[in-house]
Amino acid sequence: MLLDTATRDGRRVRVGFGKDPGQAGKSQAFHLVRALSGFDVTSAGESGNKVTRFGPFSAQCRAGNVKILRGPWNDDLFRVLEGFPELAHDDEVDACSGALEMLNPNMNSWGIYELYRQQAENLRVEREATSGRAEPTWAIGSMEWLAEQKKSS
Repeated sequence: MLLDTATRDGRRVRVGFGKDPGQAGKSQAFHLVRALSGFDVTSAGESGNKVTRFGPFSAQCRAGNVKILRGPWNDDLFRVLEGFPELAHDDEVDACSGALEMLNPNMNSWGIYELYRQQAENLRVEREATSGRAEPTWAIGSMEWLAEQKKSS
């Protein structure tokens, strides 16, 4: 299925997949890369739990930075993403988390959280300097942060 999809997408599209830790994951990644010879292939090791890895993608969705190509598969994708982590089937969640990781290769999940923390701290310092009073600290992309952004617009 990976080879078929890569062939339909064309050689200009980068192919990526998660690599499970341990020897079995390394072996599987080796064979998949070999099977996709001629394509730009990246296997990325997965670390941390699924909820933590999904955090950056979820934050980008809440901030309105994720665009989804309209298609007949949309309802199924949204049902899985919105039901995570309660639903048992979560391959789409892993795919979305991995895709964001591929698009931001220098931002592992800890790196993006650190970026958000720094942005929130800079915003807090700026607001305190202009208002003269302490401001609440909201995580960028959180519901509270979005509400504050709407109020200040």
